[in-house]
Amino acid sequence: MIIDISTSSYSHLSYKDEYRVKGNKLLTELNRINIKMSIKHNYIIIPMSVYNILEYNDNFLPITYKSNDGPVLVGSIGEFRCYLDIYLPPNEIIVSWDKQTSRDVKLESILNGVSEKEKRVKILS
Repeated sequence: MIIDISTSSYSHLSYKDEYRVKGNKLLTELNRINIKMSIKHNYIIIPMSVYNILEYNDNFLPITYKSNDGPVLVGSIGEFRCYLDIYLPPNEIIVSWDKQTSRDVKLESILNGVSEKEKRVKILS
């Protein structure tokens, strides 16, 4: 799946305005993904480039985090908790579930034969 958050048709007064527009586009597309799901995704793993965009979005609620080697919780936007992974490619995010919800999804897929998986989304910025 590909999400295009480029804003070439909009003249920006500053990079903050551009990042706000990109962040809103990203959140809208993530919500569209969730609309189609029987069990909604509840977190995203993002690279630093996407984190920089989300920081300027009015819907992003940051939290103080401690740096370590794996993904770390950096905040939330809409229904999604945001985890930063500095090793993730800069143009990719992962949309998935927490452990408990993931177990529920696996059980549902076994019982009902419905297969839902995490999504890797390519970001065009």
